[in-house]
Amino acid sequence: MKRFIYLLALLVTVTMQASVVTYTPDNTTIFRNPERGFTEELSRKVSTSNPNVVKGNISSSWGQKDLQSLAMVLYNFNYFKAKDLPDEVLAGFDEDMQELRKYGLKIVLRFAYTERESDKVDATPEWVERHLEQLKPHLAANADVIYTIEAGFVGVWGEWYYTSNYGNESQHMNANRRRVIDALFTNAPVDRFILFRYPMIKTEYYGDSKPLTAEEGFSGTQRARMGCHNDAFLNSWGNDGTYASDDNSDDPKVRQYVAAETLYVPNGGETNVEGGSSAEKVYAQAPSEMSKYHWSFCGRSYATAVTSRWRSSGIFDTLNIHMGYRYNLVDGQFTDQAAPTGKMNVTIRLRNDGYAPLYNARTAYVVLKNGSKSYNLPLQSDPRRWLPNGVMSAINEQLSIPADMPEGTYHLYLYLPDKYESIAADPKYAIRIANKDMWDGDTGLNDLGASVTIASSAPLDPGELPEVIIDALPATRTDASFRPRKVMESGTLYIVDANGVRYTANGQIVK
Repeated sequence: MKRFIYLLALLVTVTMQASVVTYTPDNTTIFRNPERGFTEELSRKVSTSNPNVVKGNISSSWGQKDLQSLAMVLYNFNYFKAKDLPDEVLAGFDEDMQELRKYGLKIVLRFAYTERESDKVDATPEWVERHLEQLKPHLAANADVIYTIEAGFVGVWGEWYYTSNYGNESQHMNANRRRVIDALFTNAPVDRFILFRYPMIKTEYYGDSKPLTAEEGFSGTQRARMGCHNDAFLNSWGNDGTYASDDNSDDPKVRQYVAAETLYVPNGGETNVEGGSSAEKVYAQAPSEMSKYHWSFCGRSYATAVTSRWRSSGIFDTLNIHMGYRYNLVDGQFTDQAAPTGKMNVTIRLRNDGYAPLYNARTAYVVLKNGSKSYNLPLQSDPRRWLPNGVMSAINEQLSIPADMPEGTYHLYLYLPDKYESIAADPKYAIRIANKDMWDGDTGLNDLGASVTIASSAPLDPGELPEVIIDALPATRTDASFRPRKVMESGTLYIVDANGVRYTANGQIVK
């Protein structure tokens, strides 16, 4: 009972000083952010003498026009349909991935064996399995710069159509296709999504058409990692069969399924509308379609009948701003003063004004910085759960102040680096917030416009007092006059009341 009375009094009488900040949105600037936006395609028939697709084909100016952070990279194994991938090709893949790190890029990755409709001869399931077995360690070693993997391997361009080994073009699932899916999940990095050309491939693979739930999303299971891509965006008869179900060429149920699934798995691709008159009919539908189906990436060049119309109308810029995620802070409240081992309250409201969530896991940090001293305090809030299309999300957390943090005033920043240590310190892979006067491109930090003073003597936040001290308090100390503070002296923590009475961490009064 004494503990309850004390805590109630503490909640009523002890309040922390806090800074309140209102942020100014930036709704018009096009800027680079990782794992989203327009892509340029790079592809080649690789060989022992020409094993690279990326290296030699990009430079420091590559992609700057549209501020790209993604490339769509296709490795064509035409020369190796029935033989092992040579060491030179595997080494060339590793070289390409290192080249991406140099320029701060990631890729949408695909492998294929053919590139002409007249050539349907792809590799057998046995050879696909063997090639994926060879690729497995190289995919794992370079997962940091792989945004997502498109299933590939089957059919012309790896689009699971026009194939000699995997059944009729209209089929979504059969035994050979199932073998390729199994091999992909056996050999791909466990933290990367795999996207298939048609959503019905997933529904037939699992035997149901239930979309992922919020509980299943981002769970890391195979089902939660399997999605689709659309390389016929806005084309006729259900985007060239993307939304087809049985004999229905544009099934509303399939569309509903994709709209629900893509809150938890990436979606993107390219338009293939090549006729000018058709492009004129569909170009203006892009923003609403991308918003509904949560697009995070799209080819910028093919097909130019549409993409050129997007540019001339201004829709291209709209898509470039909103494709993927776009986090906009609304306001924040931050503790002004805290002590080592104490707590700092952080409350932030934000909107995701993009069409899609963030899909690959990363941690958001509040950074406390004083000169060369910097401390990253992780938030529990998952940025992948900050829902798109203007949905408001709230972060309300207590962050623990490290015991060894020196006294001083620390400025606050929001930091969302890549989770992979290999590129975490590179600001090109950090997320920029869409507010004015926040971004520091040299560090990847977003300025929260607030500070906290760390002092050895600071007011206790409600609920911080150790229970052993609560139990030791005399009844006269459980009223509003107690007003405790934390004091750190010579590495020892004391609790001091308003009358100067000092308690040790085990509840003993210090004489």
